[in-house]
Amino acid sequence: MNEPVTVTYSIEEMFSRLEQKMDKLEGKLDKQTEDIATIKATLQTQQPLIQKIPDLAEKVGELKNWRQIVIITVTATVSGVIGWFIRGGTFKP
Repeated sequence: MNEPVTVTYSIEEMFSRLEQKMDKLEGKLDKQTEDIATIKATLQTQQPLIQKIPDLAEKVGELKNWRQIVIITVTATVSGVIGWFIRGGTFKP
């Protein structure tokens, strides 16, 4: 049924292999830690810019309103000039 299992590795070999694997994992962990630190630093430098987004959105909304006002003004001016030419280009009522 159950046959005994024989281990061909010595305990020292197993420990050395485990240490090698742990060293590799520690290297990967160090690299990830550095990457996280870089990302945090980038976010910290961009934080003031992120806080300005609502103000910029409000200003863009105001610009859209000004654009509509300008379009209405230009349209009214052009319509007035065309009407003036149709009436004969005089200032008489």
